[in-house]
Amino acid sequence: MSETLGSYVAGRWTSVHDVYELRSPSSGEHLADVGGASLEDVDRAVATAREAFDRTRWIPLRERVALCHRCADLIEDRAETLATALSEEHGKPIGESLAEVAVGAYGFRLAAEEVRRLGGYNPPTDDPNKRVIVMRQPRGVWALVTPWNFPFNIPIEYLGPALATGTPFVWKPAPTTPRISVRLAELMLEAGAPEGMVNLILTDLVEPAQHLVTHPGVDAVGLTGGAETGAAVARAAWDKHLLLELGGNGPIVVLDDADLERAVPAIVDASFANAGQVCSSAGTVMAGERLADELVAGLKERAEDLVLGSPFADGVTMGPVHTEAVASALDAHVADLADRGVEVVSGGGRAGGFPTRLYYQPTIADSVPAEASAVMEETFGPLVPVVRLPDDEAMLRAANAGRHGLVAAVFTSSLSRAFWFSERLEAGSVVVNDTSNYWELHLPFGGRAGRASGRGRLGGRHTLEEFTQLKTVSLDVS
Repeated sequence: MSETLGSYVAGRWTSVHDVYELRSPSSGEHLADVGGASLEDVDRAVATAREAFDRTRWIPLRERVALCHRCADLIEDRAETLATALSEEHGKPIGESLAEVAVGAYGFRLAAEEVRRLGGYNPPTDDPNKRVIVMRQPRGVWALVTPWNFPFNIPIEYLGPALATGTPFVWKPAPTTPRISVRLAELMLEAGAPEGMVNLILTDLVEPAQHLVTHPGVDAVGLTGGAETGAAVARAAWDKHLLLELGGNGPIVVLDDADLERAVPAIVDASFANAGQVCSSAGTVMAGERLADELVAGLKERAEDLVLGSPFADGVTMGPVHTEAVASALDAHVADLADRGVEVVSGGGRAGGFPTRLYYQPTIADSVPAEASAVMEETFGPLVPVVRLPDDEAMLRAANAGRHGLVAAVFTSSLSRAFWFSERLEAGSVVVNDTSNYWELHLPFGGRAGRASGRGRLGGRHTLEEFTQLKTVSLDVS
């Protein structure tokens, strides 16, 4: 049954205007009519958050902690309902949605735990009559812009720390996942989020989003999204604190001493979980010549064992990609491979016989040249290009050749080679002998400096540190 969705601004749900349709990527079903926010809605949302900051920043710690735990409780009570809505709207299999919802609940609990440990310090001074306190205080009003690939969990990576630190926010989720975003906003309000702290802007237009991130009433911007979007926001919002978790094209280096029984399933997981729509997915697999044939054969076998289908069908392990833009980018990468004479050993196009054209075959391509678009650009879909290279030095050069620097992975049986690569790969995170998608919410996560994968760090106390700023207070006791 379809519904009508609107933004939440200044303590009430807005009337619907500038309507756009929301349809399921898996069934094509009409899920909702979504009312896009106006520039005036953005102004009112920021003004509401600005006014609330003078109250919310002084909320006692125990109340902020309790609020986060109440959010987690509500998520756990409604896990199946939330997961069903998520799969309908996004297209991922119901098992993946249940896992995402569970991680979302943990995200609120982690924020509640970490804020209790978020302290300042008392540095020593040369002046014996001075006592110095370095404390942490909330930065102010945040604009939060979140993506569609994990539309429940990724927002909570920001929203949990916001509630825990008493930070009001204006949140603009992806236009293709507004329904689960509304459910999450309703849940925070039901849990008792203070008046004015939660503001939700729904829109499929660029102008309201631009107005939000550049608004003079906003002190900080948090964004998870593509590198181009992040670069545009960084230029436009240069005068604000920025926390940007951007794209990746993760190189996975498979050395000639790798254990393929371990590497193959991990690479397949890194490539096809969430239909490959993960910033830490296997962007390119770089294989030593000695084991490349065996590696490609193993990847092909595993990829062909995946079951593509409806998110709610028994046994399905991969759903459709989320948007036509993703599917079209995959088409372009596959066409480029064909033009270069590259062998596609598995998959290679859209799958027929489904309700929409967004079902894409898990695709493996072998002996891909390093200049192919599937190697140089973030695919963000179920496509794995395998590049064959002669030695460690060549693989390191190739792995560091791209513009991204988010996550890389290495497979080797040698401890010394593991450290050699880990210390030289130009990435914010390096995973050894496991899926490049490995991450736990309390660990720091973000791009390497000088690359196109963002700035700052998400994860546990690191996000809370981004949401707060240091203040130095010097007292004279003479």
